[in-house]
Amino acid sequence: MFIAFEGQDADASEAASSLVKDLIESWRLGASEILDTDGFYEFRFSEPEIVRDETGRATIAWPGIEVHRGQHLGTPVTVIQGHEPGLKWREFLSLILSEVTAEDCVVLLGGLHAEVPHTRPLPVVANTEDAVLAADLKIDVNGYAGPIGILGLLGVECDRRGLRAINLWVGVPDYLTDSPSPKAELALASAVEKYTGLEIDIPILEEESRAWELGADELVALNPHLVELLKGLEQLNDSTELPEASGDAIAAEFQRYLRKRGRER
Repeated sequence: MFIAFEGQDADASEAASSLVKDLIESWRLGASEILDTDGFYEFRFSEPEIVRDETGRATIAWPGIEVHRGQHLGTPVTVIQGHEPGLKWREFLSLILSEVTAEDCVVLLGGLHAEVPHTRPLPVVANTEDAVLAADLKIDVNGYAGPIGILGLLGVECDRRGLRAINLWVGVPDYLTDSPSPKAELALASAVEKYTGLEIDIPILEEESRAWELGADELVALNPHLVELLKGLEQLNDSTELPEASGDAIAAEFQRYLRKRGRER
């Protein structure tokens, strides 16, 4: 089961939400079931949208949560995706977890803007609350304590209920915040393949990732401040030979972000 939410707290550059939408299409998962999520959104922040068909006729798309089910190469797959809730988080957790069974392994997907260079592989942090699962997958046990978003709450609640769940967060350059990042989506997809064993075949992601990086190169070249910033980030990235260092960096950035978020509330 894959879970991702659109929103500023969990989906930097739309990396996670773009990936689950592509998985739904690529794996040809079933038509969406719409969960009853009235009351979980404050519309000033999760605004309804006007959608028009080919004739120009308008309909309203309300924020909410979709569930898609199907199989990929014989493995049952569920994708839960939609808008991050703004209200009644306890009730929202119960609603989402009512879709999870004891046989499921939950993969919580997120993106975070961090101090990472776009010219290097984008780091993905993998961790879990489950020490046994951490040992099996050779990932860290989550040791974070402090303010947390809905994905973090889901991870803790899964563990409390005896459900298997892992967190995968990709780091996206914090100086490139205005557009979706196919490179971040590709990094997240690679992590999903590594930790679940499920093959993801979205060929256009490679091409879009290269185009995104070229566009980022051009954008940075126009700004001397960004040129110097990128040089510093590249030197920091390349100064260590430990492959886990970039992951440690984004994990630290994640904790700084969450604590700052907690102070601002």
